[in-house]
Amino acid sequence: MEAKKSKKSWSPEDLQYFKELILKRREEILKEIKRLEAIAVSDDSLESNATLDSTYAYHMADVGTDSQEREKAFLWLSRENKILSHMNNALDRIKNNEYGVCIECGELIPKERLEEVPHTQHCVKCKTKSK
Repeated sequence: MEAKKSKKSWSPEDLQYFKELILKRREEILKEIKRLEAIAVSDDSLESNATLDSTYAYHMADVGTDSQEREKAFLWLSRENKILSHMNNALDRIKNNEYGVCIECGELIPKERLEEVPHTQHCVKCKTKSK
């Protein structure tokens, strides 16, 4: 979809506010990505189960639970990486003074929406249009 050209834009002060907000959230996302990566590649739980009682092999339920937890971590990791990409794109839009303008209608996206979803490119009206 092609963005409608708009002469509307946020003030430099507002753009700085949104940039700081995005950078803060981006930092939180990066911490969460590190945590999820540690879970996704960790097999410590299997090793610790084996050393607690070496007379028993890995219990299938424990192996399944560990596997499921790693799979969930991979899914969340994928989601966080996608959000990180959106945040980076939002920072580029700030740099190009294109941030906070709906790509469909060309209107400024309300500040409340940008505070909730700082990487959005749509106002609520355009986002909720039937597809």
